[in-house]
Amino acid sequence: PIEPGFLAGFDNVEITEFKEGCMFGPMMGTIPFVGYIFVLEDGADVDAFVTTLKDNANLRWNICTEAEETVTGTAEDKVFFVMCPKSLEQ
Repeated sequence: PIEPGFLAGFDNVEITEFKEGCMFGPMMGTIPFVGYIFVLEDGADVDAFVTTLKDNANLRWNICTEAEETVTGTAEDKVFFVMCPKSLEQ
């Protein structure tokens, strides 16, 4: 679970416009992968929230590695957001 505020993978901006959320990712910090699921308040502007995430995502939040893409999805008041490599194959 997460609370509104500073979240891993975003520059110096607080992500606040959600009522519930969770973060998921690998235990090893060398893998450039972080994901979130947000539940927004009723009547929230979902598109504006997604824009905030995309505009402030830092693909180089890990010092030693970099994600290659972001993936987003929405369903009603829920937002899915991931920063990840294009492939997890080695």
